[in-house]
Amino acid sequence: MTRVKKVLTFSNVVAFIALFVALGGSVYAAGKISGTQIKSGSVPGNRIKSKSLTGKQIKPASLTGAQIKTDSLGGTQINESTLTGISASSLASVLYVSASVALVDSAPAGTTGTANCPPGTYVIGGGAIVNNEVLSYVNDSGPSSPHTGWTATGYAGAPGVSMTITAICTAVAAVG
Repeated sequence: MTRVKKVLTFSNVVAFIALFVALGGSVYAAGKISGTQIKSGSVPGNRIKSKSLTGKQIKPASLTGAQIKTDSLGGTQINESTLTGISASSLASVLYVSASVALVDSAPAGTTGTANCPPGTYVIGGGAIVNNEVLSYVNDSGPSSPHTGWTATGYAGAPGVSMTITAICTAVAAVG
């Protein structure tokens, strides 16, 4: 009993009571405080447990590109219609435009033709082929100025040969 009296001093009793009140109070608070009782904007980001929030808990349009981890989003997680000003976002509406040109037999400068893109679109690629590779050939092909079509020059060594020019067109934000 003497040993118990030595431990039960006034200061030890007060310390034990303070300890139980402190522990009990935080346990009570943790069980009784809900998200609706926390004032909006009062909890800083460094106080939120990592990976504890879902996309539904984040306010739409509240994050910027700089806040998204590089390479963390896949194509299925991006709404392509929101990619304004980015030329790759228009690739879903690619158009192929073709034009056939009869090649002039033995013309010294060859025969030039162009497949033109529809208004409001620009060429992003193209090419040309001839219908008879033995009697004719495509000398050159490339985008027309100012990138509104694809131009090609072909040569023929006999009559009745033609060339088909194809332009790959799309609406882009800027032409480079």
